[in-house]
Formats: sequence, structure tokens, C-alpha cells
Amino acid sequence: IMAAKRRKSTSLFATAVILIILFAVGFELLQMHEKLAAAQGEQAIISQRLSRQRQENRTLEAALERADDPEFLQQLAREQLGMVSPGEKDFYDVSH
Repeated sequence: IMAAKRRKSTSLFATAVILIILFAVGFELLQMHEKLAAAQGEQAIISQRLSRQRQENRTLEAALERADDPEFLQQLAREQLGMVSPGEKDFYDVSH
């Protein structure tokens, strides 16, 4: 009878230890899953930033290729600096 009680208490103890270990492993897996989801979200944001930066780089490279083009330079001067050619008049709409 004593051996049966000892075996039964050992079995309960082993079951309890296994359950605790399984709970701990499950908890860790849940935390890892949350971290993975957060990392994937960050990756998506960084991928979007990279895509926008690459597009901006292509735009700047195209502008550099046209840097010696007098028409392009004149267009830049008009748009970004508000310059006009001699004899031209620039009108501004102030009604807005």
C-alpha cells in the first residue's frame, strides 16, 4: 500500500512538473509570436521607406543627368527660385 501511495504521489508530482513546463513553454511561444508580429510590422514600414527612398533617388539621378540642359535649368530657376527671363513679367494670383 505504501509503495502504491509513493508511486501515486510521484506520478502527481511528475504530472505537475510537466504541466508547469508546458505552461512556461506555451507562454514563451506566445511572447515570441508577438515579437515576430511586431518585427514583421516594422519590416513592412522599413520596406515602404526604402521604396520611397529609391524612387527619390531615381528622380534625383534623372535631374543630375539633365543638369547641363539649359531648358531644364531655366525651368528649375522659374519653379524653385521664381526667376523670370529679361523682359518677362511674372504675375501672382493674390485672390486666394
